[in-house]
Amino acid sequence: MPDFGEIEDTTEKKEEFFAYLLPYVREVNADILRDRHRLLGIRAELAEDGSAGFFDEGWLRRLAEDYGLDVPEELDAAFADKVLLRVDIIAPSLALAQAANESAWGTSRFARRGNNLFGMRAPGEEGMIPRRRAAGKTFKVATYPSVRESIAAYVANLNTHYRYRRLRLIRADLRRQDQVISGHALANGLLAYSTRGAEYVSIIQSMIRTNELGRYDE
Repeated sequence: MPDFGEIEDTTEKKEEFFAYLLPYVREVNADILRDRHRLLGIRAELAEDGSAGFFDEGWLRRLAEDYGLDVPEELDAAFADKVLLRVDIIAPSLALAQAANESAWGTSRFARRGNNLFGMRAPGEEGMIPRRRAAGKTFKVATYPSVRESIAAYVANLNTHYRYRRLRLIRADLRRQDQVISGHALANGLLAYSTRGAEYVSIIQSMIRTNELGRYDE
């Protein structure tokens, strides 16, 4: 990752930061959209025929497990709808704003040494110890081999964790209305992302507006 701390001009730093991350965000979203396209086809088959075939149903089961869902013995369109709620993109504007906020524009120790742009915690014992970790706390911050894997982990977190179900419902509602998946709208589902709650949501939405990041949403 570039050393964004060396860029003194604030406007230039922001532009370089967003330009560097945006292709990775789009790559992760493109992978998800490929799965979503296949999932929509399987959902249609389940609704029409009650079956999608051995291979497609096996793929659906694996996908559902990857997204943290318990898979029933019998698959149907209703279950496919549950999977579709999770298998969808995160608006680029939201990812970029959160990355900027959580990593101090790519200059934090976790970003520089661990490619962690979103303040994600480590699931096990591996990871980096925060210097300001409160007494008695044992959590560590996750590290990733690459920036792309950091983004993929962040997207997976929003798509699977129960705390972000509201975000997923907002996104599904935008889909039903055939509207752009807006990062400004999705941010309303981030109340649990930070201890700052509603203040954090307002900060992220303000960053999206002031940096005109909505232009990157699809």
